[in-house]
Amino acid sequence: MNCEQVKELLSAYLDNALAADEGAAVASHLHTCRGCNALLAEYRHLDALVTHLPRISPEASLRQKLFTSPEYLELTGTLGRAERHNNEETVYQKRVRRDPSSHPHLVALPGGRPPATSARFNTTPRMRPRRAAGSMRPLTMLVAACLFLVLLLGSFIGWSLLHQQDQATHDPTGITPPAAPQQGPIPAGLRFVFQRDGALWSAPSDGSTDIMRLTPPNTTVAASWVIRPARTGRAAGNMLAYIDLQHGFVHVIRSDGQSDTIINTPLIKPGTQPAAVWDTDLGATLLNSLAWSGDGNTLAFVADPTGSGKPGLYLYATGTGQVQQVPLPVAGSVGHPTWSPDSTRIAFELTHAGKIDILDYNTQNHGLLTIANTASTGNGSGDHVLTLDWSPNINLPIITWSVGTNGHVHSIWAQRVGVEGTREPLILADGNYTQAIYSRNGRGGQGGWLLTGTRQNQPGDLFTVDLNANIIQLTSGRQASFAQWSPDGLRVNYLDIFSSGVGALHVVNLSTDSDVLVTMDVSNEPAPVWSADSQRLAYGTSTHILVVTMSSIKAAQPLKLQGPATALSWSASNPTQLVLALDDSQQGVYLVDTQHDTALRLDQKALQGPILWSLIP
Repeated sequence: MNCEQVKELLSAYLDNALAADEGAAVASHLHTCRGCNALLAEYRHLDALVTHLPRISPEASLRQKLFTSPEYLELTGTLGRAERHNNEETVYQKRVRRDPSSHPHLVALPGGRPPATSARFNTTPRMRPRRAAGSMRPLTMLVAACLFLVLLLGSFIGWSLLHQQDQATHDPTGITPPAAPQQGPIPAGLRFVFQRDGALWSAPSDGSTDIMRLTPPNTTVAASWVIRPARTGRAAGNMLAYIDLQHGFVHVIRSDGQSDTIINTPLIKPGTQPAAVWDTDLGATLLNSLAWSGDGNTLAFVADPTGSGKPGLYLYATGTGQVQQVPLPVAGSVGHPTWSPDSTRIAFELTHAGKIDILDYNTQNHGLLTIANTASTGNGSGDHVLTLDWSPNINLPIITWSVGTNGHVHSIWAQRVGVEGTREPLILADGNYTQAIYSRNGRGGQGGWLLTGTRQNQPGDLFTVDLNANIIQLTSGRQASFAQWSPDGLRVNYLDIFSSGVGALHVVNLSTDSDVLVTMDVSNEPAPVWSADSQRLAYGTSTHILVVTMSSIKAAQPLKLQGPATALSWSASNPTQLVLALDDSQQGVYLVDTQHDTALRLDQKALQGPILWSLIP
């Protein structure tokens, strides 16, 4: 099929109304044609808009006026009977002359009259059976009802647009929303998102369209943007949250680039220059505070709209658009908001009068608990909470956190929530660690910490610690750096003897206690990345990008694409698809099929930073 033929069938294709062979032909064409894909995306977007139109029920009085009006009675052929009912002396089928300009013209419907049997009109008058009018009455009533609904819907849309324009004109305190991307809605499907030149960009996972700008042109996106967690049965989330550095507001936007919404609680005091705040400790707290609940219904963020220097915790509900400020027991500064797995509780750090507390807020009963105070959160000046998180078990919620300074972690803690008889937090580990990484999937889904010890002021061996304070040493005699959990929490990778940006890549299997050297001279920028199924590990050297599978861990395969990588990310749904960016003679962003070692170049621009995955339904 060519494009013209496909475009005529797109509407029926979207409604699943085509025959099997036609549907397959259209689908085959869409797989290779970007223009028809874009048109199909517009159709889907229009369908989505129509489904969100409000349902309107007219008042009973309006219905009575409409269906008893002379125009309706004449249109349906019941005018004479209505008059006879009102006046018994009225002759049956009395004709009433009306001004034709006072009612709409009637249009003949196709199929309403059988075709003529001859070229001549039959002028012989004959009586029309009375039931003929009755047989047409349901059709004419249906036409009248459809016309009425169309007029009513058009009036409502016009009133809404006029009302919105009036509000925009007369509300001097309102926030002017940013201009939406000019290319229209981004086509549906699984896509990856990255940041470039102060904007977020969306790229297809099948190469069907160009890379498209996601965020409006008059915003500058901060580095700590986040994607809403995936709903059950979906590969990725369908909404993003980001901070606009120009104006100091949090935005939420759909994954197709539409409905960019400004949360009207400013992060900083109005009138303050945002650039003067971002490089401070307060700015770092604000910029790193975005946190979606697991169900994706609430976004937590930290803001200081009054300019007090003591930011508070705010919760934005995506369903209602309402913002709630979490009450605090004392005046202080909030940081590290972290949601429980069931999305009902949120833990956070509260700093006040030189003290550090860990608090827990219950969004259902609005209760506030103090989990730990300064006695169990720090043991020296400058100590603060580095990582704060929850156990994966929703039936036995535990809050866990690390304390220290960057590069010097002093202690790891845990506290059960809502358990009688539990008073003091449990210390899981203390000492001097260069790194402490927590994963809810660690230790096979039980929740665990990955600690890097020290030896002669250098990184040392690796340890894991579960939430019951059980410690296991993973390595012996290593200088481990940049350790990471695999997604399933059953493996750990790290770089040994790291120097000048490279080190020896090792993988530790927690089930077998094996520590395998994969290869030497592996770069940490970008860091090695695991596939979603934890069976593949991609990494870069100064000249190549390689992929190693856990089934043959010592047989790493270099990809045909050569050069230093600047970004790596595995697909959220395809365990053999890799997105990578190069910054040399082959500069650009590529989709790579690692199983067949083929690559599709999406563009020729540089890219650095995280690559996350989103889904456009």
